[in-house]
Amino acid sequence: MHLKLSSAVILLSFVMNLWAAGDMVLTLDDGSDAILHEDKTWGFAKFTVSTGDEEDIYITIDDGRTICLKTDNTWDFTKAKPPQKKSFAELPTVQATGTSTHPVLDQAVQSATQTALKRAADRLTPYAKKSKLTNKYLIACIKNEIGEGGAEVSYKPGWTALAKVSLEKIQVKKILECVETQIDLATPATQDSTKAASK
Repeated sequence: MHLKLSSAVILLSFVMNLWAAGDMVLTLDDGSDAILHEDKTWGFAKFTVSTGDEEDIYITIDDGRTICLKTDNTWDFTKAKPPQKKSFAELPTVQATGTSTHPVLDQAVQSATQTALKRAADRLTPYAKKSKLTNKYLIACIKNEIGEGGAEVSYKPGWTALAKVSLEKIQVKKILECVETQIDLATPATQDSTKAASK
């Protein structure tokens, strides 16, 4: 089985061999070779089959610099730190509630639900990919995951609504992946590459 791409930093010896004029060879810790070309593209020396869940590889070489082997088969030196993703076991389950009192019951339900969604998003913020829009994407992705009727609603005397959002770990995982996708799609570099590919 070939190397499964991971976002973890791989500390290894930077081996420079002549594969072709100007090419560099990185020998990974599993013994597989990644060929880095002068045009900033890369690939494995031996044929591999994509599993569909690959992620960027961050490699720290002997001189302290970090190379990022991207899933689009381009590479570059980077100062960015590899994302430290939480394992599935580390992800939380979420129970978030909101209450609201309003003469119009539908508005009380809507307000209570929004409060519950915001509290659920706040609970997941430490686990989500960071951007200025992380909280907005979290709320949208939670809504997408639980659906229109996903919040459990109950009523109290006096036009008070109580909304509850419950998320299992598998749902949390999907929500965090949704947020990461939205952030990546909103990144200018991603938009530029997408436009270029569609031309």
